[in-house]
Amino acid sequence: MAWRDADLDRRVLMFGGKGGVGKTTSSAATALHFARRGRRTLIISSDLTPSLSDIFEAEIGPTERPVPGVPHLYGLEISPDEVMRRWKEKFGPEVYQAASALVDLPYDEVIDYAALAPGIQEEFMLDYILGHIRSGRYDLVVWDTAPAGDTLRLLGLPGRFLAHLRVAPKVYLEVQDRFRLKQMPFREIIASWQELARQTMEF
Repeated sequence: MAWRDADLDRRVLMFGGKGGVGKTTSSAATALHFARRGRRTLIISSDLTPSLSDIFEAEIGPTERPVPGVPHLYGLEISPDEVMRRWKEKFGPEVYQAASALVDLPYDEVIDYAALAPGIQEEFMLDYILGHIRSGRYDLVVWDTAPAGDTLRLLGLPGRFLAHLRVAPKVYLEVQDRFRLKQMPFREIIASWQELARQTMEF
């Protein structure tokens, strides 16, 4: 694999394809190449069965950490549990505030149920990855993706999510009016989720 000088200006490199074609091997070799050239590099795997730890013969795990023996190289194997923990931390309070106007259930039950909504985990996973890319902590992020079908669905999700949220305000405000609920931050919640989807699509 040959890299041109122009490639040194890139902030993110994404490796995609069918399962078993060598995405992880190519990603790891690329990350190693640029780290050895002095670029602070993060390699991220979004595969549900990641193998970065096997390739580098070191525990990578769900929090970014240095790869032993390779200066400037850091690794991260995304854990669905960690993604959902961060989603609950970021959106849990406002979701519960809105939902508690409709149901009288404990906080954890409401948030655990909301977190199971189709697309929530995947949408926030993209936001999580983009957060690392935009953080400025790394010169380059190498993204080792899941197999092609899963990744294509993941990349198409923000558009579908945004389309749903265009209709959502009418539905939620009608519910609020019909049941004479106290003023709830539906608009604010929807606006923040719309912005998340927009930023992901524009990247």
